[in-house]
Amino acid sequence: MGFSIRKGKPRYYNGMKNIKQREFLCSKEGFKLDEDFCKEKYSKRLETRTGCKAFVRFTVKNGVWRVSAFNPEHNHELALQSERHLLRSGRRISKPKADVIDTMVNAGISTKNAYSYLTKEVGGSENVGFTERDCYNHVNTQMMTMISAGDAQSLLNHFKSKHAEDPMFFLHSSSRSRKSNNKLFLERWEIKS
Repeated sequence: MGFSIRKGKPRYYNGMKNIKQREFLCSKEGFKLDEDFCKEKYSKRLETRTGCKAFVRFTVKNGVWRVSAFNPEHNHELALQSERHLLRSGRRISKPKADVIDTMVNAGISTKNAYSYLTKEVGGSENVGFTERDCYNHVNTQMMTMISAGDAQSLLNHFKSKHAEDPMFFLHSSSRSRKSNNKLFLERWEIKS
């Protein structure tokens, strides 16, 4: 039996970045904000929030976390042991498993077969610790990181060679770290005929 959790908003000491209080809530706490019902949605998702009041609140003093409030009462059924691997807060791809997935995919094995291999190794999908969708998302993230880094560098090299050929070509590049999200700004590019 179990449930998924969400982090509540932390409270800080005045003028400091040190946490004063932190709550961990049941993931079914509260309700979604009222949306505009005039707008038609493309996909209708099931309502998962039930207004559950279960939470635990920690108060931090001198680096020591103490439970200051606790409400164990849920207003919904808890997930069974066999459904535990589907709870969002419990799904993680560990480093060793990520390395196995990356190695298999780089060797030409499909993502589905890599996930299937891991499920057989640990005795079923409930013991892997993540879903097949999480596996696909991991592989996609790795591929996009590799592609974007290579593409950005190729583009920079191309522009540098253009600048060497043509002194009227100016390039200003700036790298902003948001998961290797490189942005290029062209200041001037004159084409001579």
